[in-house]
Amino acid sequence: MNTVIIETLVSVLANLAITLIGVFGAWLLAQISKNQQLANINTAVAELTTAAEQTVLELQQTVVDDLKAAHADGKLTQDEIRNLGKKLLEGTLQKMSETGVGVLKAANVDINAIITGAGEALIAKMKEAE
Repeated sequence: MNTVIIETLVSVLANLAITLIGVFGAWLLAQISKNQQLANINTAVAELTTAAEQTVLELQQTVVDDLKAAHADGKLTQDEIRNLGKKLLEGTLQKMSETGVGVLKAANVDINAIITGAGEALIAKMKEAE
């Protein structure tokens, strides 16, 4: 009788241990997945920022200097600034990989805000250097 009770108790404890290991494994995999998702988002944001900065530099060389030279005061009009903003968004998105854009969209990241922020930050640095 005692043998049957001990065998049953051991069986129940073994099943409980196996279940707990499975639950812990699933939780651990979920945590690893979250960390991987964050790493993917960070990589995509870095790619987006780099693409925005490259686009700003390209526009500076190909468009901005000529526009400024065309004005007596050397300043851009509001329309020109607005058009440059559109070109910045378009040029940056053309440089992005589909995977990077997909990751950012899946994370509900405001892509345009990141592009604009990166562009404005680089322009501010360029103005400081002048």
